[in-house]
Amino acid sequence: MRVKRARAHAAVVATVAAWVFVVAAVATGLVGYLVVASQDGVREALRDAPPAEAAVQAVTRLGPDPEAQHRAVREEVAARSGGAPLEVYRSLAGGEDALTVPGSDEEARGVLTAYERLEEHAELTGGAWPAAGGTDAVAEAALHATAAEALGLSAGDEITVGETRVLVTGTWLPADPADPFWFGEPIEVAGVDGSAYGPFVVTEDALTAVEASPRVRWRIMPQVGEITPGQVAALADALPGLPGALEGDERIDVRGVATSGELAATAASLDADVARGTSVSAVPLVVLVAVAIVTGAQVARLLGVVREVETTLLRSRGLSGGQLVWWSVLESVAVVVPAAALGGAATLLALRAGGGPAVDAGVAAWCAAGVAAGTLALLVVGAAATARRRVEDTVAFTSRRATGAIGWTFAAVALIAAAVAIWQLRRYGAGDGASGNSSADLLATPGPALALLACAALALLAVPFPLALAERALAGRRRLGLLLPAWQVTRRLPVYASVVVLVVVTAGAGVLAASYSATWTGLQEDLADVHSGADVRVTFDRAGPLTPARPAESAGPYNDIEGASDAVGVLSTGARIGDESTALLAMPADGLRGMIEARDDVFPAGRVADDVAPERPALTGLELPEGTERLEVDATGVSAVTLLVADADGVLAQAVVDDGVASVPAGFGTVVAADLSVAVAGPSEAAVTALHAIDGSGATTDLPLGDVAPWTPQAEAGYRIEAAEPGTASPLSAAVVAAASGATVRLTPPDAADEPVPVVASQAALDHFGLQVGDPVSLHVVGARVDARVVDTVPVLPGVADPVAFVADLPSVTATLLRVADRPQRITEVWLSADGGDTAGLAAAVEKAGLAGAAQVTDRETVRSGLLDHGLARHVVPAFWSVAAAAVVLTAIGAVASAATLQRQRRGELAVLRVVGVAPSEQARSRRIEQAGMGLLAMVAGAVGGLVVAALTVTVLARAATSGVPQALDPVGGASRGALAVFGVVLAGVVAAVALLHASRAGHDAAVAVPGEERR
Repeated sequence: MRVKRARAHAAVVATVAAWVFVVAAVATGLVGYLVVASQDGVREALRDAPPAEAAVQAVTRLGPDPEAQHRAVREEVAARSGGAPLEVYRSLAGGEDALTVPGSDEEARGVLTAYERLEEHAELTGGAWPAAGGTDAVAEAALHATAAEALGLSAGDEITVGETRVLVTGTWLPADPADPFWFGEPIEVAGVDGSAYGPFVVTEDALTAVEASPRVRWRIMPQVGEITPGQVAALADALPGLPGALEGDERIDVRGVATSGELAATAASLDADVARGTSVSAVPLVVLVAVAIVTGAQVARLLGVVREVETTLLRSRGLSGGQLVWWSVLESVAVVVPAAALGGAATLLALRAGGGPAVDAGVAAWCAAGVAAGTLALLVVGAAATARRRVEDTVAFTSRRATGAIGWTFAAVALIAAAVAIWQLRRYGAGDGASGNSSADLLATPGPALALLACAALALLAVPFPLALAERALAGRRRLGLLLPAWQVTRRLPVYASVVVLVVVTAGAGVLAASYSATWTGLQEDLADVHSGADVRVTFDRAGPLTPARPAESAGPYNDIEGASDAVGVLSTGARIGDESTALLAMPADGLRGMIEARDDVFPAGRVADDVAPERPALTGLELPEGTERLEVDATGVSAVTLLVADADGVLAQAVVDDGVASVPAGFGTVVAADLSVAVAGPSEAAVTALHAIDGSGATTDLPLGDVAPWTPQAEAGYRIEAAEPGTASPLSAAVVAAASGATVRLTPPDAADEPVPVVASQAALDHFGLQVGDPVSLHVVGARVDARVVDTVPVLPGVADPVAFVADLPSVTATLLRVADRPQRITEVWLSADGGDTAGLAAAVEKAGLAGAAQVTDRETVRSGLLDHGLARHVVPAFWSVAAAAVVLTAIGAVASAATLQRQRRGELAVLRVVGVAPSEQARSRRIEQAGMGLLAMVAGAVGGLVVAALTVTVLARAATSGVPQALDPVGGASRGALAVFGVVLAGVVAAVALLHASRAGHDAAVAVPGEERR
């Protein structure tokens, strides 16, 4: 009986199975993708982290029982790993001993080191690894290949390290210099660290034979290929206790344990990022659940409708409601469980065959089980309702003239729930907000889905009113025309309710996906602009004061690179205001205007350039003839002369006078200061009496000092000068009182600006220091006081990591530092603008030109790619679109089920309408207008509702899904119009196809309808 009952409605049962299959397949794919993406993101972040941020290093002295010491460390690490898989690598290192190599640096020193499992992380480039045993007289060692090249050594050479004779058996290089195994130690990565060379890799026995108590190091790092997001969270909680545990263990601690590395902080940051991604990715999942429930309810309702008559008949013959429900349970289990299992398995097989995410079978099993359980609940509840409903109640419900598809109470509840969830979402930012809890907020996460359902409720409440108006407007016409569809929809509005809800939520989901996609992408691009500052940045490894041994960097060579439209020198340095730290970005005002690309509401570059530009040139001096390469300098009363020359950007370089001649670096065409070292202590006069410029051809040009106004001695910038005033021997002279011979006095042009330097502050700086626009502020830069005045504020300063920051004109800062700082500073960076926007190509050209040897090169596109393609929350965008696509499929299933239900309920009216003169074609047209009209209205309502929901939520979601966003950088809402247009066309096609199918079937049935069928 049960089997016959199922076979009698095979088409409807197949619809149920198809719905379950689709939901299980989509849920498995989406949940599995989110799990895999989160896991891959964590592993990628750990893999790309700097070595010192991806590991912990503990250092002490080798204990009397090395094996017990090592075992104790492993035990403590395991106890404080939180269950995360960690590797512990042990190595021994001796001190830096004098290195005796013929022809090498007399101060060269070597380091003997012994590693465990070194072969897993290093590659031999020649020779062999040291052998265990060896001779007592000579220790075998493999030397870092770079150190060997610098020392002129190769396999077979013998040298002395301290008192130890060492035979070089081979050379090696790190397999991956960024591997945390090396912990970023310069000597281990590069082979040379100042005057230290090595490591000389020896066996542990050889090292302990020459040094009884060497340093023992344990480097602890996660097994990146095995760790999971949950283990990262546990690691973040447990690892901070490791240093104290190591220090408190007598088996480990030998004269103290030094612990370094930021793995715990990295794990905590990753855990917060994962939590943000989880919070936001739960939003599309909830939308999918909402669509699936509405579709499932419609499918369950269809099954109940087609069985209404037979259910009543069975009840009248003595079958109880409980028995009918039990039959439904058995039937549902037989249909739902295999369909859910097949859906999950199909997704797994498809992903593996197509090379997609490696979704775990356990995830598929849980998803299939969840879908099956939910579906069974829907079907059983529907069966129970059908079994208990009387025939007359059913007829009244389906045929009554409805004033609304839902009640005002339900709509009010939906609106209130949506409002509370959206408020919570905006307040806490999807779980990362005021509470400090970065986990998903159970009240906030359903906000968008509830809001879309509330929009559907409002649409259903509003539909009767325009239908009533349409009826009145069309009632006086002779032909039914549009009046019949209006009548039919009005009296059967509850039947259309499910389809309306489905289409509204699906359309809203598409708008939400398009809006989130564009908003999140735009935020990543804006964040990349803030992080990068310029198209390409060259950050020099070594900054600090100018010295004769370290020539000045400038933007000149970078302007000659193909693809560079402009290049400027930049001083990006720390500063202090009182006891608080801040950051200072100094670059030419014109460079600010053309170099920094950012939203005007974030950093209006043109306005800032006008604000910081001085009213008159701040950095003036003696202009050198074009092409000057050398200066001949005549001076009296001095033991040394150094001229400070500047380029057009305000970058300084030194021209040190040697035997009366100073070389002038190319591009530096203005003498802006002169440092004169006096020959004797006490009163004297130091003077530059003549300057002669010599170009590349040897032509000499005398610089007319007679027309120059007397330069001003800057005692504050001098060295051991007790008093100073302008001299009389020449305009470039000073009468000084020196505390000792060799004291230095600095002379600067009299036009050097004496006003405060105009600076623009970030909003965070104003808030932090309690400043206002127009306030004076004293910045202590490189140990000198720079008086400044805040002339404007901006939300964010691009290119500066510290949100508390100031920006100023570089020539103005340079002119001030020349007056107050005795050691002129070199620039720290060069910023370049790419011609045509090819920033990656320009970065490659910089490296190809050999200008990145002692610098780090970053470009805007690489930073953007890192955020867009490698961010931990990048998977949320595909999740939104996957849900939108799945919603279209489920809408198609639900709409077909609804049409079939409607077709069955209205079969009896077909013959009646034919009797009163309504032809089958006109009935088909009426059905087509009903279905398409309601679908179109629902799409419009869904699009409007989606726009409202997106306006309220996507900026919050985008910010919540992105780490490191400055508070003042507000996301800008948008929409991916192309993708949204495709989505709209597909959804409209589904609605149209269902309407045509339903109309075609209605026309066919009307043509064969028999009068009297309505009474059956």
